[in-house]
Amino acid sequence: MSRRSPRYRIDIAATAVPLLGGDMAVCRTRDVSDVGVCLDTAAWFPIGTRLSLTLLDPVSGTAMEVIGDVVREATAPSWYLGILLIEPPGEWQALVAGAARQTGPMEKRGKRLRVLVVGDEHRQRGAMALYVTSGWDVLFASDEDSIAEAVDNIELDAVVAELDAADPRLPPIMAGVRRVQPSARRVVRTAGGRGSDDLLHRFVDRDAGLDALLDAVTCVLK
Repeated sequence: MSRRSPRYRIDIAATAVPLLGGDMAVCRTRDVSDVGVCLDTAAWFPIGTRLSLTLLDPVSGTAMEVIGDVVREATAPSWYLGILLIEPPGEWQALVAGAARQTGPMEKRGKRLRVLVVGDEHRQRGAMALYVTSGWDVLFASDEDSIAEAVDNIELDAVVAELDAADPRLPPIMAGVRRVQPSARRVVRTAGGRGSDDLLHRFVDRDAGLDALLDAVTCVLK
């Protein structure tokens, strides 16, 4: 992203998906410019990755898609991902102009929850609206390698499994999380949520909504 292009602070939800395949991420924008966007996310996309970004225009309330290349990888401790946009549409320029009018002092943000969501892609996509509205930094993983990479390299507040309670993949996934990141909450969203067990902190009913999931992710351990 060009440092010569003025950047304006704006905080809106965004989803990032590699065009050539890979796990998606739900994140927030940090700032925007005429030529790019900075995302607040711990998702790892290497430099040169071409991403499809979907953002919700805060004025019109409509979804906007832009395409761009990663020019700055997200790394600790800042976790900011820099994207250079390719031929951004007129709607993008309108969003930037709106951000320019509203930009004030750059206030320090509070800590956002960083949550890894694991499970089959169709289940993840079915719950996408919930995670987009959560305000969390949400990473998605659908296979053993991507789960292990996230758990080994990113400090997580919680791991949420979009899997059935009887799914045989669930115990080894959560056992691995407990071993590597014992302080991360281990939660399952499934049909007919039921209490907890030795490996999981909480089962949450899939139809219970964001408040129930937030409670499961943030409640103090006894």
